[in-house]
Amino acid sequence: MLTGIVIVTYNSNVDRLKLILNSLVEDGIKYFVSDNSTSIDKKEAIHQLCSDCDAQFIDMKGNVGIAKAQNAGIQSAIDFGCDDLLLLDDDSLPASNMLVELIKTRSLYFDIYGKLPVICADAIAEDGRCLSQVGKKLLELEDVYVYRDIISSGTLVSKEIFEVVGLHEERLFIDCVDYEWGWRAANLGVDIILCKQAVLNHRLGSGRVKAINAGYGSPVRHYYQYRNILYMMGRNYVPSTWKLSQLIKLIVKPVVIVIFFDKKNLRLKYALKGFLDFIKKRYGSIDYHK
Repeated sequence: MLTGIVIVTYNSNVDRLKLILNSLVEDGIKYFVSDNSTSIDKKEAIHQLCSDCDAQFIDMKGNVGIAKAQNAGIQSAIDFGCDDLLLLDDDSLPASNMLVELIKTRSLYFDIYGKLPVICADAIAEDGRCLSQVGKKLLELEDVYVYRDIISSGTLVSKEIFEVVGLHEERLFIDCVDYEWGWRAANLGVDIILCKQAVLNHRLGSGRVKAINAGYGSPVRHYYQYRNILYMMGRNYVPSTWKLSQLIKLIVKPVVIVIFFDKKNLRLKYALKGFLDFIKKRYGSIDYHK
């Protein structure tokens, strides 16, 4: 069995990426790096690092979105002969035993339930907070939980499951890409679980508002969040509880932006454009619609 480890990079910290490429060193793995970098210097540095670490470098020739980059890495890994695909972000550092724990727990799950699940690692922030919101605990397995709203980083998926579910929805570009794939998989009967023994150390973005315990990225992310969340509202396989909670957040967010965030006008402008492009049924990168 060969596991392809797919990492999407975007103007990434090369030192951090080197740690990731050296974090899992067991036999039977191969790294695939899909690079969305827009900086030529960063792209060249990442390419050189991949060469040094025997990782396959996939040049996406600009920022084509996380979904398309992930799909390119997944397809390259399958073409290489990989049976399993482990997805990672460029800001996520796996514990040295993470992959072993995922494979072991998945095998135990198969022995008990007769189904091969998608299995996810437990994402832990640098301050020790658990970032994974799990469902009920499975009594038959230690520290294993039902999982719904998956984060793609730290997720192990078999080639056969990708053949059933399909790849990620590229036209979403970034936000909701991992959630949508997980809900689509669950709707097709795929079980999704999380293993607490498999730890993924996750670095959050630099922007965070302590008063409301909320993170924020660049202003343009509000465009994708508004547009894509609104698209999710119309899909029958998306959980109703998620739709309701997100609808409330979308209504409240402009007030939160005005009170707590920087670059208020720019953030509100992108949020409005996301809403308008949803009305116009536009997908893809915002750059396509300027």
